[in-house]
Amino acid sequence: MHKKLLVITQKVDRKDRNLGFFHRWLEEFARYADVTVIASFVGDHTLPANVHVYSFGKDRGFSRLGRILEYRRLYARHSRDADAVFFHMAPEFVVAALPAILFRRHRTGLWYVHGSVPFWLRLASRLVDVIFTASQKSFRLVSKKVMYTGHAIDADFFKPAASTAPQNAIRLLVAGRISSVKKIEDIIDACARLTGTAWILSIVGGPLTSADEGYVKTLRERINAKNLKNNIVWRGAHSYGEMPAIYQSHDLFISVSGTGSVDKAVLEAMACGLTVITANEAFRDILPEPYYVERYDPEILAERIRRLAGEPRPNPGLRLVVEEHHAMSSTIRAIAERLLS
Repeated sequence: MHKKLLVITQKVDRKDRNLGFFHRWLEEFARYADVTVIASFVGDHTLPANVHVYSFGKDRGFSRLGRILEYRRLYARHSRDADAVFFHMAPEFVVAALPAILFRRHRTGLWYVHGSVPFWLRLASRLVDVIFTASQKSFRLVSKKVMYTGHAIDADFFKPAASTAPQNAIRLLVAGRISSVKKIEDIIDACARLTGTAWILSIVGGPLTSADEGYVKTLRERINAKNLKNNIVWRGAHSYGEMPAIYQSHDLFISVSGTGSVDKAVLEAMACGLTVITANEAFRDILPEPYYVERYDPEILAERIRRLAGEPRPNPGLRLVVEEHHAMSSTIRAIAERLLS
């Protein structure tokens, strides 16, 4: 008899630029159980026959109250005969399952990877049986419930290009949501110091909020003031399925994000064989010394770019870090075994 896993998530849409990766998680979970998914938004998906997806209304224009009521109805219905429930990155969904979650006969788990510790997370952590996270820096509450699993990067999907033609300029890449926490201005300032080095910087991603849009405007003004328009390319947002080709067409990925949690985009770039440079403290114990910088200093960053520009591509050592510690198959297997055994 197959085990039954109920999955609660924000969105099921393989074309989504932020959450498209979760479609692969569901495919992988389907190897271990019959899966029922409850999501706020349901878009494009093609999943195995033993995966059934239900929306609680954001894609259908439901009001906030309407979504809450529909979620609670679906949760009560589908949690009843589940062997386990897995909440993905939304601790408020755990809290919204009260009081039903208190009277369960199944295991419950929450996946959370972020440096922030909001009120909903503190409450949710008391309600679930286990908390899954990528690394010690990805979950900042002290709890005996925490299990470290790696970050579930699909290294068969994110892989180096079959061949790489020689380039006249080093191809630098920034990717992800464009917001002030990413400190892209420091990267621009560092690139401006690369005198005598041919370079092109691609900025892939887009703003999500009005504050992000204001940040984009300040970045454009900075680029114009430094006369870098010919060196910096705005490539806009791309879907999850388009990202391997983006990574493969670059040499070096830069992230000085201040989130304090393991940035999935850095690991995806590593899986594609890119050299990476990051100042994100979550990578201090993950990356060899040359690829981690201690401070958000443009001069230090520029020096590190020069130092690593001549490295052979692809970078097999960085890809191996992903394969050994953050692979999709091992992460999902660990979650499934913990919840369903």
